[in-house]
Amino acid sequence: MKKKIAITFPYVPFFNGGAELHVENLKQKLTARGYNTEIISIPFKSYPECELWEQMLMWRTIDLSESCGETIDLVIGTKWPSYFARHQNKILWLIHQHRDAYDCQMRSFSPFYPGKPAFEFLQQFRDADSVALREAKKIFTISKNVSARLERFNGIQSEPLYHPPKHVGRYFCDNYGDFILSVGRFDPMKRLDLLIQGMCFTDKHIKCYIAGTGTASYTDELIKLTNRLKLENRVKFLGYISDDEMLKLYSESLCVYFAPVDEDYGYITLESFLSKKPIITAVDSGGVLEFAEHGVSALVCEPTPEQIGAAINQLYLDKSNAKEFGNNGYERVKDITWEHALDQLLAYSGF
Repeated sequence: MKKKIAITFPYVPFFNGGAELHVENLKQKLTARGYNTEIISIPFKSYPECELWEQMLMWRTIDLSESCGETIDLVIGTKWPSYFARHQNKILWLIHQHRDAYDCQMRSFSPFYPGKPAFEFLQQFRDADSVALREAKKIFTISKNVSARLERFNGIQSEPLYHPPKHVGRYFCDNYGDFILSVGRFDPMKRLDLLIQGMCFTDKHIKCYIAGTGTASYTDELIKLTNRLKLENRVKFLGYISDDEMLKLYSESLCVYFAPVDEDYGYITLESFLSKKPIITAVDSGGVLEFAEHGVSALVCEPTPEQIGAAINQLYLDKSNAKEFGNNGYERVKDITWEHALDQLLAYSGF
């Protein structure tokens, strides 16, 4: 009989991003190995603050020891608070904790910001989190950056375990064109405003293509910023694009912009390098910097429009440099495989 594996994951209805891709790919790869695999999900909502405690309690009440009288052999927890689910054989592949209670706690949008009602419960929140985390037989994380947070805030050791992006094996490079590419979800933490402002400091022949979607309010902000800076003819918002369109854009771009704030992992980095394209990123972009090396495969800037613009110009004016950086990036990530990731993950399954 096939071993049964449950992957726990909190999903946000009507939203799809890197974490969702990771979990779906994990299920597919485990199924291909012959395991009976299911994703166990509960809709996630983080506001008002009381929802955070209810989310933890909902997951805590779930007993995944068996289903329909048959044993569930392994639970793989992924993202807060899904690893609160109870199981006697649980390992984690941690995407991230609830960052508002950790590295983002001192940002004004966090419910745990000093002076807000939830602030007085911050330590209890972290203590409850630590209890659930320590129940796991083994904790992997998706990056060194996530592992470092876990050790810094919770005193818990873990092991980074990298995995490739969705279309590994399909990325390719056609040429080094005259446009910089941005791909992904529209979110203030991704700092697309910096890219748009940076275009003011670039050669007028350079275009900027921004693919992806986000909330209507933030998308509107970005469009208004583009119009205010009179960049409508150079900055193009492509909206949602198909996978084939995305691969083609990667293949024809000069370089890729990916300068988020303290990113957990960042598929965009790997997708760019597998397409042999350099990236422009920032000194505070977190997990991106585990792969991107300044002057080797990337240009790592201070997060200012002037420096972003100067970096774009540098690659535009010397495309041989862009090609060299792209090839170096490819060499850095080409050996990251699902086979290795699954071997490591399942070594602690007890099977």
